[in-house]
Amino acid sequence: MMTIIRKDEAGFGLTEVMIAMLVLFIVMVAMISAVIAALQVTSSNATGSTAAEAVQQRIEDVRAASVAGDCDVLEGAALPVTTVTDGRGVDITISGSLASTCVRAATSGDRDPVQVLRLTVEADSAAPGASNPVVTTTTDILVKFQP
Repeated sequence: MMTIIRKDEAGFGLTEVMIAMLVLFIVMVAMISAVIAALQVTSSNATGSTAAEAVQQRIEDVRAASVAGDCDVLEGAALPVTTVTDGRGVDITISGSLASTCVRAATSGDRDPVQVLRLTVEADSAAPGASNPVVTTTTDILVKFQP
Protein backbone atom coordinates (compact mmCIF):
# COMPACT_ATOMS: atom_id res chain seq x y z
CA MET A 1 0.00 0.00 0.00
CA MET A 2 1.45 3.24 -1.02
CA THR A 3 0.48 6.57 0.58
CA ILE A 4 0.78 9.71 -1.34
CA ILE A 5 1.83 12.84 0.55
CA ARG A 6 0.69 16.06 -0.87
CA LYS A 7 2.85 19.11 -0.59
CA ASP A 8 0.20 21.11 1.35
CA GLU A 9 -0.08 18.34 4.02
CA ALA A 10 3.62 17.90 4.70
CA GLY A 11 3.59 19.41 8.27
CA PHE A 12 6.00 21.87 9.86
CA GLY A 13 9.36 22.47 8.39
CA LEU A 14 12.54 23.26 10.27
CA THR A 15 12.19 26.96 9.51
CA GLU A 16 8.74 27.20 11.11
CA VAL A 17 9.89 25.34 14.21
CA MET A 18 12.93 27.62 14.61
CA ILE A 19 10.78 30.76 14.23
CA ALA A 20 8.31 29.44 16.83
CA MET A 21 11.19 28.74 19.26
CA LEU A 22 12.57 32.25 18.71
CA VAL A 23 9.20 33.86 19.43
CA LEU A 24 8.83 31.68 22.55
CA PHE A 25 12.32 32.70 23.72
CA ILE A 26 11.52 36.42 23.31
CA VAL A 27 8.28 36.04 25.28
CA MET A 28 10.07 34.12 28.06
CA VAL A 29 12.79 36.79 28.38
CA ALA A 30 10.12 39.49 28.71
CA MET A 31 8.28 37.47 31.37
CA ILE A 32 11.47 36.85 33.34
CA SER A 33 12.22 40.58 33.31
CA ALA A 34 8.72 41.31 34.62
CA VAL A 35 9.09 38.72 37.40
CA ILE A 36 12.46 40.17 38.49
CA ALA A 37 11.00 43.70 38.59
CA ALA A 38 8.02 42.45 40.62
CA LEU A 39 10.33 40.74 43.13
CA GLN A 40 12.35 43.94 43.56
CA VAL A 41 9.21 45.98 44.23
CA THR A 42 7.95 43.35 46.67
CA SER A 43 11.17 43.37 48.66
CA SER A 44 11.20 47.16 48.77
CA ASN A 45 7.60 47.16 49.99
CA ALA A 46 8.50 44.61 52.68
CA THR A 47 11.18 46.95 54.04
CA GLY A 48 8.76 49.89 54.00
CA SER A 49 6.09 47.84 55.73
CA THR A 50 8.48 46.71 58.47
CA ALA A 51 9.64 50.30 58.95
CA ALA A 52 6.07 51.60 59.21
CA GLU A 53 5.21 48.91 61.75
CA ALA A 54 8.28 49.75 63.87
CA VAL A 55 7.49 53.49 63.76
CA GLN A 56 3.91 52.85 64.81
CA GLN A 57 5.12 50.62 67.66
CA ARG A 58 7.41 53.42 68.89
CA ILE A 59 4.48 55.86 68.88
CA GLU A 60 2.33 53.41 70.85
CA ASP A 61 5.16 52.91 73.36
CA VAL A 62 5.44 56.68 73.87
CA ARG A 63 1.67 57.00 74.31
CA ALA A 64 1.77 54.26 76.93
CA ALA A 65 4.70 56.00 78.68
CA SER A 66 2.84 59.32 78.69
CA VAL A 67 0.29 57.87 81.09
CA ALA A 68 2.97 57.73 83.78
CA GLY A 69 3.07 61.53 83.81
CA ASP A 70 6.84 61.58 84.12
CA CYS A 71 9.21 63.38 81.72
CA ASP A 72 12.02 60.85 82.19
CA VAL A 73 9.75 57.90 81.33
CA LEU A 74 8.35 59.72 78.32
CA GLU A 75 11.77 60.71 76.94
CA GLY A 76 13.10 57.22 77.68
CA ALA A 77 10.43 55.80 75.38
CA ALA A 78 10.66 58.50 72.68
CA LEU A 79 14.34 59.27 72.18
CA PRO A 80 16.42 56.07 72.00
CA VAL A 81 17.76 54.92 68.65
CA THR A 82 16.90 51.28 68.00
CA THR A 83 17.47 48.91 65.12
CA VAL A 84 15.06 46.31 63.74
CA THR A 85 15.67 43.86 60.93
CA ASP A 86 13.17 43.10 58.20
CA GLY A 87 12.58 39.70 56.61
CA ARG A 88 15.40 40.22 54.09
CA GLY A 89 17.93 40.97 56.81
CA VAL A 90 18.04 44.73 56.11
CA ASP A 91 18.63 46.84 59.21
CA ILE A 92 16.14 49.64 59.85
CA THR A 93 17.10 52.34 62.35
CA ILE A 94 14.24 53.89 64.33
CA SER A 95 14.79 57.29 65.98
CA GLY A 96 12.44 59.66 67.74
CA SER A 97 12.54 63.34 68.61
CA LEU A 98 10.36 65.68 70.60
CA ALA A 99 9.71 69.14 69.11
CA SER A 100 9.49 70.67 72.58
CA THR A 101 10.98 69.76 75.92
CA CYS A 102 8.91 68.09 78.57
CA VAL A 103 8.61 70.68 81.36
CA ARG A 104 10.06 69.48 84.64
CA ALA A 105 9.15 71.36 87.79
CA ALA A 106 10.23 71.17 91.42
CA THR A 107 6.65 70.75 92.59
CA SER A 108 3.50 69.69 90.82
CA GLY A 109 2.02 73.17 91.36
CA ASP A 110 4.80 74.77 89.30
CA ARG A 111 3.76 73.26 85.97
CA ASP A 112 0.73 72.80 83.82
CA PRO A 113 -0.90 69.46 84.68
CA VAL A 114 -1.30 68.73 80.97
CA GLN A 115 1.30 69.09 78.21
CA VAL A 116 1.05 68.36 74.53
CA LEU A 117 4.33 67.25 73.01
CA ARG A 118 4.94 66.79 69.29
CA LEU A 119 6.70 63.50 68.57
CA THR A 120 8.42 62.72 65.26
CA VAL A 121 9.59 59.17 64.59
CA GLU A 122 11.75 58.29 61.57
CA ALA A 123 12.92 55.01 60.10
CA ASP A 124 16.09 54.86 58.01
CA SER A 125 17.03 51.79 55.99
CA ALA A 126 20.49 50.40 55.38
CA ALA A 127 19.34 48.85 52.09
CA PRO A 128 21.34 49.95 49.04
CA GLY A 129 19.43 52.56 47.07
CA ALA A 130 16.89 53.21 49.83
CA SER A 131 15.50 56.73 49.98
CA ASN A 132 15.91 57.71 53.61
CA PRO A 133 13.94 58.28 55.68
CA VAL A 134 11.80 55.34 54.62
CA VAL A 135 8.97 56.38 56.95
CA THR A 136 8.40 59.56 58.96
CA THR A 137 5.44 60.05 61.26
CA THR A 138 4.61 63.05 63.44
CA THR A 139 1.96 63.01 66.12
CA ASP A 140 0.97 64.90 69.24
CA ILE A 141 1.25 63.16 72.60
CA LEU A 142 -0.87 64.28 75.54
CA VAL A 143 0.99 64.03 78.84
CA LYS A 144 -1.17 64.34 81.93
CA PHE A 145 0.84 64.77 85.10
CA GLN A 146 -0.47 63.13 88.22
CA PRO A 147 -1.24 65.55 91.07
